Amino acid sequence: MAGIRGIVDGPSFVALPNTLWDAAQHPGPQGPHWQQGVTWTDWCGGASTTYADECIAITGTGGEVPAAPSWSPTTGGVNRGATAFTVYAAFDCSLIGLPDVDQAAEALARSEAFQVSRAVWTGQAGGQTTVWPHLAADTVLDDPQGIRLQTAADTVVGTADDAAVVIGRLDEALAERYGGEGVVHVPVVALATLKARNLIREDDGPGVLRTPGGHRIVAAAGYTGTGPDGAVPSSGSAWAYATGALFGYRSDVAVRDFPGTFDRSTNTVRKQASRTYLFGYECVHLAALMTLGVPT
Repeated sequence: MAGIRGIVDGPSFVALPNTLWDAAQHPGPQGPHWQQGVTWTDWCGGASTTYADECIAITGTGGEVPAAPSWSPTTGGVNRGATAFTVYAAFDCSLIGLPDVDQAAEALARSEAFQVSRAVWTGQAGGQTTVWPHLAADTVLDDPQGIRLQTAADTVVGTADDAAVVIGRLDEALAERYGGEGVVHVPVVALATLKARNLIREDDGPGVLRTPGGHRIVAAAGYTGTGPDGAVPSSGSAWAYATGALFGYRSDVAVRDFPGTFDRSTNTVRKQASRTYLFGYECVHLAALMTLGVPT
């Protein structure tokens, strides 16, 4: 790259806010073994109501106090699992004439958030479906030990409907079926629609988006908007998903070079930067088809 013009530093890279990693809980370090996959138990379900018949008194006429129903189980543990995947960037680096930066690590920093969210939406890594759980899924998958790796999205709005209807139905379903703070996943193209309809709150500061019901909104760059069956929706619409609480692990960035790739004609050597991720969510997995744009 040597030439008559001076070599300077370019502009600094500024990552977009509201990434999938930003919205996830980050459990404390538990060693490197999470990269082989993890298992946990979800206690999903709900409670019920009953009454104590001995505390109820009836005056006048009209019948007897019915016996209180028996207390039946309302919830149960489900063994869930998640698998890890690796994002990498490879670069043919010049050995002379460049500023002291690691080009492979710089390339990874610019692309990893996109690749991470694309993998978690589609389940694809390296051209194969190996990322579990992922969002665009309509089939349950258990491993040979009976650990649930993948849930099928429960479609709460199956025909494209107004964004306010979609967000309202997702808020409602999360409140009824989960009861805690969930995560609503939408493609970036849906952000303008949600903003125009005043369906986004930013009361936690810039970059932290919430639904009117208080659930976190993630509009990650790699989200594709495809449906549970993987199909691309018709023009002017996009799928959204909602899950229970999201958690994630990630490794440090690993940088390697490969001396065997040295090319004397260009004075370059192959370098590679990589980072491994794992994401999981609990209890609910919902899908809804949203109409984009502002209705007249």
